[in-house]
Amino acid sequence: MIKNLVRISCLLCALVLTACGGGSGAGATSSPADTGGAAPAAAAPANALAVVVDRGPAALASVGQAAVNTLFASVTLCSPGSTTCETIDHVAVDTASVGLRIVASALSGAAKMKTLADPASGSPLRECVQFADGYTWGSVVVADVQIGGRKLASLPLNLIGDAAAGSAPPDCVSGPAENAVATFGANGVLGIGNFLQDCGADCVSHAIAGGYYVCPGGGNGAVCAATTVALDHQVPNPVGALGSDNNGVTVQVAAVPHPGALTATGTVYFGVGTQPDNTIGAARFITLDGAGTFVTNYNGAAEIGFIDSGSNGYFFTDASLARCADAAFFYCPVAGMGPTSVAETAAISGRNGVNATVGFTVDNADQLFGGNATALPGLAGPSSGLSAGVSGAFDWGLPFFYGRTVHVLFEGATLNGTTGPAVGF
Repeated sequence: MIKNLVRISCLLCALVLTACGGGSGAGATSSPADTGGAAPAAAAPANALAVVVDRGPAALASVGQAAVNTLFASVTLCSPGSTTCETIDHVAVDTASVGLRIVASALSGAAKMKTLADPASGSPLRECVQFADGYTWGSVVVADVQIGGRKLASLPLNLIGDAAAGSAPPDCVSGPAENAVATFGANGVLGIGNFLQDCGADCVSHAIAGGYYVCPGGGNGAVCAATTVALDHQVPNPVGALGSDNNGVTVQVAAVPHPGALTATGTVYFGVGTQPDNTIGAARFITLDGAGTFVTNYNGAAEIGFIDSGSNGYFFTDASLARCADAAFFYCPVAGMGPTSVAETAAISGRNGVNATVGFTVDNADQLFGGNATALPGLAGPSSGLSAGVSGAFDWGLPFFYGRTVHVLFEGATLNGTTGPAVGF
C-alpha cells in the first residue's frame, strides 16, 4: 500500500443522495445577488484556484446520483507542447492524497496525452490506487496542465480507466473498481496533500504491490508486475511542481450554516505565506508523521487523525451515536432517543506537541439527505464503516474546512520554524 495514495475517505460515499431518505431535509436556499450595473469582478490572482461544493459532474446526474460535501475544481489538460486543450470540470480537490488523476471517460479526446514508459524495461507505466472504498487502475501519462492561473509543462498524471491499460492485476484489486465517473464520484481528483510525490522514496527503493506496475509485451492483468519508479517518473503533487508558491496550499471555503446549503464556494491558493492571499495570520501549525497523520484525542481515546478535504464527512468511532438504518456508514442521532444534532469536541495533537481543541456538530444524516443541499457541515459517520482497516482513525473531512482557512505545508518546506509535513489552522 502506498502511504501517500491512500485516502480514508470514499468518494463513493458522496453519492448517498440516492441511498438515504426521509426527514425534512436541509434544503437551505439562497438567491443570486442583483449585480446589475456593477463593475466586472477583478481577475483572480495566478495562484488562485476556484473551488465549489455542488451536485457533481453530469455523469452522476445521468444515473440518478449526486455528490454531497465534495470540493470540486476545473483543470485544463493540453497535448504536450500544443495549444490543443480541454477543460475537465468537477475534479475533486483532496488534501489527503497526492497527484492529478483523471477518469478517462471524462475526456473528450481533444488533448492527446503521451504515455510514460518505464526507463528500465521500456514498457508503459501503469498505476493502481487503493482507496478506502475501492481501487482504480490506469496508465501514467504526460500532459501540459493548467490549474488556476499556473501552467505546468509535461506533468505526469494518472489516467484512470484508460482502455490501453487493460485489466488490473490481482494484487491491485481491493474492493470494487472505481474506474468510471459514476463509481469514482468525480471526473478526477487533484491530490494536493503534504507530500511531493504519490509514493516517494519507498517506490524508488523497492516495488510495492498496489502501486506502480509494468506489463511486459503490452499485456495486462496477471502478467503485470509491481515495479520500482524513480521520483521523476512518479505522479507528483501539481502544486509542489510549480516554479513558485510551491511550499503548500491554503484552502478557504465559505462557512455553511446548519443544517446545510445548496452549494458552497471557496478558493485554493498556491503557497503558504508566500503571497498576500495566503498569509498565515494567527494560524498554529501541527506537524505530521511520514504517513501524514497526527493524534486525535476523542472520548478518552488517542486515535490516528488527519485533515482530509476528500472526505465528505467527519469519520470517527462513537458507539453512543446511532447509525442510520438505511446507510450505516453515517450517523443519525434520532428524535425520541435524544437530540437530532449533537455537539462534540476533540483535541488535535501534532507530532511537535502543538495542540488544538476543535468543536463540531453531528447532524442526522437522513434529515440532511431529505433536501437538495450539497454542503452539509454536520455530516458524520463511523470510521469502522469504512474498509482498508481504518477503524479507530479520526478523519476530519470537508466539514472541517467550512468557514476555516486551512494551510497544508509540504514535506521539507520550512515556515516560521515549522518544517513540513504540517497543517495549520
